[in-house]
Amino acid sequence: MLLLAALALADDPAPAPPAAPAAAGAYVPPVPHPTVDPLMPQSYRTVKKGEYPCKVRILVRADGTVKDVEKLECEEEAYYALATAIVQWKFDPALRDGIPVDGELEWDNTFTVESYLPRKHIVGFLGGALNVGGAGWFGVEGRVHLGEQLSFSAGVDLDQDYFRGTLIETWVPTIRVDAAISSKRRHFEHRGIFGFTVGGFGDAYGAAGMYAGFRGEVMTPAPGLSIGGDGGVAFMFTEPPTFPDVGFWNRDGVNPFYPWLRASLIWYAPLPKDRFVVVPREHDPTVYEPPIPPPEPPIDVGQAFEGIASVHWSELEPSWGENTPVGEGFSDYPPGVYRCDVRAVVDAAGKATAVRAEQCPSSAKQAAEDNVRKWEWPSREGDVPKQSVFPAPIFVRRADAEVVPAREVTLLVDGKQTPLPRRTAQPPVYVKRFVPPDWGVTRPSASCSVDVDLDPSGKVLRTRWVSGEIEVSGRVNEALDQWEFFPVIVKGERTAVRVRLSMCDY
Repeated sequence: MLLLAALALADDPAPAPPAAPAAAGAYVPPVPHPTVDPLMPQSYRTVKKGEYPCKVRILVRADGTVKDVEKLECEEEAYYALATAIVQWKFDPALRDGIPVDGELEWDNTFTVESYLPRKHIVGFLGGALNVGGAGWFGVEGRVHLGEQLSFSAGVDLDQDYFRGTLIETWVPTIRVDAAISSKRRHFEHRGIFGFTVGGFGDAYGAAGMYAGFRGEVMTPAPGLSIGGDGGVAFMFTEPPTFPDVGFWNRDGVNPFYPWLRASLIWYAPLPKDRFVVVPREHDPTVYEPPIPPPEPPIDVGQAFEGIASVHWSELEPSWGENTPVGEGFSDYPPGVYRCDVRAVVDAAGKATAVRAEQCPSSAKQAAEDNVRKWEWPSREGDVPKQSVFPAPIFVRRADAEVVPAREVTLLVDGKQTPLPRRTAQPPVYVKRFVPPDWGVTRPSASCSVDVDLDPSGKVLRTRWVSGEIEVSGRVNEALDQWEFFPVIVKGERTAVRVRLSMCDY
């Protein structure tokens, strides 16, 4: 589910009161019935939080549908969002002498941008396409829009060719890449775009060329689905052993230029759900992934940091800076959730002048502080620095960790066994790798227990046979020498522990 920047009406939209009956010869303007609040399109994620006054002129047809929404006084992002909502409103058409006619009215209101995450750089749309024409008879491609107006595509087309001097028919795969610059998406106008594209193509038989043309695209009512087309010219600059054509067009060995025509059916995948400051990376097992805060989170009343009193954390929402996961500090942690609150003092230019990690695992404090120092915040008027706390639970996910069924876990303090603190649940014990004992022909008939002492990093300090068939103890200890444990986490910290394992169960 996507976390979009939203625009909401300052007051809840309410049905307009019914118009008074028209007197003879009188004109009654259209009457709107707002049914949909403006929603900021996903491509306009750079708008800052604040108040946006907006004034538009709405042209309404005699059948009550919207003909157009003209901008009078309104910022572009807010205008598109408002117009997207207006075309979904219901209207009573204008009346003249009691008869519906075309009409217009002005709509003036102030909207509030309630964005949790304004972003400076985004992948606006990402998807795939099926094509007819182009560098072959048909093909497939992937397409990504970077930001609002720049897109890149790469795909494979299949071209039906004949080898020179023969009638041997062959289907030739042709690789194609292109870049396009397009107009902005006017969401209330069917989200259509148009622009210019240039690219190149080539196949395994030596055919190579370039193409340039005009590209258009219109979103359909189906979610994420659009239709598009390219029209232009292709230029062949090599001589392959097959008849050098491009898709439907045959050059007959004379003219290196071809018409370039292509129709596409494109599906854009929804963006991953946005989180607080980062997009997870698959190769990094650690990501910030805090839950969406409640509508009115409690005000932080902690002590002043660097002499500056704290403010409500939502007054200092971070924008898209170099907000990367703190993977270094948790590279050897087992799966889990580790709280790490970060306190930052932010100046008016949006830079952190002081950072301190609090309630954070000791081994990750430095990594968390170094990370937040690279964050960016929106600039604001005035020169008074502000300070707030950003709750950032850390999720560590691994596919290489398995839970060991431990019978008991106790602490080791200066090498001596100590019970867990009161009301502390027994922590799970994870291993990166375990080797079952080699029992040979006969498995032991009774359970056998072994105490394994682990240091804070998960290294085995020593093992001690507790109970069971003593003749298998050597095989058990040989197996344990090859086990690799994750550190055991007690109250968020890596801790030395003694773990009692039932080894004959393996």
